Amino acid sequence: MLTIDATAWLDLPREFTDDELSDLVAAVIDELDARVLDPSVGTTRTAEGTQVRVSMSFDTENPWIAQEQALTALRDAFDSAVPQIAGKARDLAFSAA
Repeated sequence: MLTIDATAWLDLPREFTDDELSDLVAAVIDELDARVLDPSVGTTRTAEGTQVRVSMSFDTENPWIAQEQALTALRDAFDSAVPQIAGKARDLAFSAA
C-alpha cells in the first residue's frame, strides 16, 4: 500500500468564503471516497492563494501506478466537485506535497 500526498493551488478570482471551501472539501472527499483508500483533504489560505492538501492511499506497491491513479482521481474529483464553486477557479495546479 502506498500513500500519495498532493497539493493543489486554486487560482481564485476572489477569496472563497468558509462555507464555499467547506462545500468544496466535502465534495472532493465524497468523490475520492469511491476511488481511493483513506482520503484526507484540508485547506490553507496563504498570500499566494488557497492551498488544498490531499492525501490518499492505493493498494499497490508500484509508485508509478499510485501516482497515475492519484492524478486521475484528483482531476476527476475536482472536475465534478460542486461545479458552481469549483467552476469559479481560474486554474488548478497540482504539485508534490
